[in-house]
Amino acid sequence: MDHVDALRDEVRELMKVLRLVKQHHQQGSGTLAPGVAGMLVAIDRLAGGCHLKELAADCALDQSTTSRAVSAFVADGLVRRVADPHDGRASFLELTDAGREAMCRTNELYANLLADALRDWTRTDVELFSGLLRRFVESVAAQSVPGRTTTDNRTTDGRKALEATP
Repeated sequence: MDHVDALRDEVRELMKVLRLVKQHHQQGSGTLAPGVAGMLVAIDRLAGGCHLKELAADCALDQSTTSRAVSAFVADGLVRRVADPHDGRASFLELTDAGREAMCRTNELYANLLADALRDWTRTDVELFSGLLRRFVESVAAQSVPGRTTTDNRTTDGRKALEATP
């Protein structure tokens, strides 16, 4: 289990680095805090019919937290509510032009941060790391919340992860 202990410690270090990135996020820089950016990316990805409930599930947040965040996004002009033509009581969420621009600036900031951090990595190393990280996230999600969907909307299945393990 030493290898699992070592991984646990590296995950803690990764979480610490992510907290530092969040703490050093420059307000007023035209970019969004990581959590906000993640929710806007989800709204954009779920475009064409993103209800609050779907956004909450996609972001692994409860509906009340998601509702408060969306209300703030609407007030900030990042998101708009559009009436659902099939259910007048419901509304779809979509990014405004300002929301899309802020999301793009933020994505560029994080892409540059990652590019700088990985500048001495080979393309093969980055692709391998990305694939292993995806597999790790899906395995942890499958163990934590059976039936949870992953970030690309595939349902996780712990048995499949085990069967794929060499």
